[in-house]
Amino acid sequence: MGQRLVCCRSARAYRNEYDDQGIIEDLTKTKNEINGTVFYSTNQTFFSLQLAYADLDDAESMLDSTSSQLEYEADPSESTNGIAATGGRKDIVSTGIFQTQLEGTKVAKVQDRPNGFPGHLTKEQLEICLSFRQWLKEQSDENPIYSDMVYYYSVEEEAYAICRYLRARKFNLKDTQELVESRVDVWKEGQKHGFYPTAAEALGGGSHESAFLTQFPLIMNGLTRNGCPLLYFPVKYMSIEGIECVCPMDTISKYMWHFAAHKCTNIVAKAKEKDPSRFVRLQFVALVDLDGLSISTMRRAMGELKGVMTVLNAFPEILFSVCITNMPRFFAAFWPLIRAFMDESTASKFELYSNPVEGKKRMVEFVDKNELASDFGGNGPTTLEMASMNEDNSHKKISRQITKLLTKKAHKSHVDMTFKLERGEAASVSIYTRVSDANQAHAVLSNSNKSEEWTIDLKRNKKEEAAKSFHRDFKTTLHGPGEYIVTVHQKTRQVDYFLVVAEVSNEDTS
Repeated sequence: MGQRLVCCRSARAYRNEYDDQGIIEDLTKTKNEINGTVFYSTNQTFFSLQLAYADLDDAESMLDSTSSQLEYEADPSESTNGIAATGGRKDIVSTGIFQTQLEGTKVAKVQDRPNGFPGHLTKEQLEICLSFRQWLKEQSDENPIYSDMVYYYSVEEEAYAICRYLRARKFNLKDTQELVESRVDVWKEGQKHGFYPTAAEALGGGSHESAFLTQFPLIMNGLTRNGCPLLYFPVKYMSIEGIECVCPMDTISKYMWHFAAHKCTNIVAKAKEKDPSRFVRLQFVALVDLDGLSISTMRRAMGELKGVMTVLNAFPEILFSVCITNMPRFFAAFWPLIRAFMDESTASKFELYSNPVEGKKRMVEFVDKNELASDFGGNGPTTLEMASMNEDNSHKKISRQITKLLTKKAHKSHVDMTFKLERGEAASVSIYTRVSDANQAHAVLSNSNKSEEWTIDLKRNKKEEAAKSFHRDFKTTLHGPGEYIVTVHQKTRQVDYFLVVAEVSNEDTS
């Protein structure tokens, strides 16, 4: 059975790609107005549905699912000569879908900074997209890692993936090809670990993401006005010593593989599922508040910052914008060094504000004020409250977290903290540390009148590596109302750090 193709503005692409093969002897553009959309039709048969699909309904179902806006008209009188291989038919359809995505037959989804996005391409950019796609196919035939890199995100249409890479190099084909090739070795490093599918695999040592995020507050929550996943980083909650209680500092780059490869994908997929009518971009906006940043912390973080940017550079154009407020004066001295970790395209996305009023005013332009975190100038939950809602805590129904980094001074034998639970609350308590076994540390959890006590030894088991962080859980559940005390005892006279994390949930009182 022959078919006549009616393709929205993609007939020329078919001719350019297949005319040399003699598949299309004659292509006549017939202009039709259908609901205000221009269509072109051909007067020659392109392919037979028998090549890959049993009947017309199967093909139409496949095409409809991709929103390709291709229509088929049966024409029994036409022959099916032209393509003898099933793969050829699939390539033609795929090319048409791709062309349609690039040209944007629907209303363009991206309305801000539109240059270089599908639906906003110049004729030259469109041709470069097709050339890059062909080059990518040729390279991937020899080494699949090329297509693995560009098409990694299952939630991203092919046209957006192609354009994302090309925008990173201002649609210079040669530079984009070099970009892909230069990222292969870095990509392999993440790929051999599966990009750390879970936060636990990235952090290692049985550490929990919920504890890590209290000290490295990289909080992803919500969407911006233009559909970008939203990321917060309030530096005042960051502690190098606290991070080292949970995991080694070099673990941060592993966590960033998990973040960029899996967490971003999950949040885009969930946002699309929640509201299918809303376009969700595979680019995130980062809001950073540097209030509380010290020079010593900045110096110690520089090495890990380089590792973070190396990972993010493996995902070109994943950043839409980074808005930094409360920038201290000394940050200007570090900025040239930080810029050196990025390519020009990424660096251009940073907005720096020393004035917190101006910085937070800009943030409200990105995010609806009712959804923006309250500690970033909005009316939404605090970033700490958002952190307690992360995926690691979803099955636990955590309502809030109580955290305290205890510093045991050299001249002290113990250090403690007190916290309260309200009526209807329950809590479990854990301690994270990297204290040496030789320091003979232990911790005691008790209620305020000392009528109940629980003790744990802070000592590694045989499977835990020396000098690396580990954690211990008190084998009890606390119930409110009440006041509780955690005391860490240590016999040796040296400085050590202990991160206490109490995960609080609301008890079912029904």
